[in-house]
Amino acid sequence: MTGRHDRAWLAGLADTLTEVDEFLRSPGGHAALADWYQARGLPGFRSGLLIDSVSFTALDLRKQTGQHQQHS
Repeated sequence: MTGRHDRAWLAGLADTLTEVDEFLRSPGGHAALADWYQARGLPGFRSGLLIDSVSFTALDLRKQTGQHQQHS
C-alpha cells in the first residue's frame, strides 16, 4: 500500500481507530469491554490489552501516512 488512495484509506482507518480508542477508554466503554471478556471467562486485563493495541495501531498508521504530527 503506497499509492495516494492507499494513504487516504489508511488515514481514514487511523481516524476510525482513534474514535474506537476514545470510546473504549471512556468509563462506560471500558466497563462494557471488561464485562464482555469476563462473560467469556477471560481475564479482565485483556480489555486493556485490546485498547492499547487499537491505540498503537492507530499511531502506527498515522506514522505510515505522515499524519503523526497532526494528531499528537
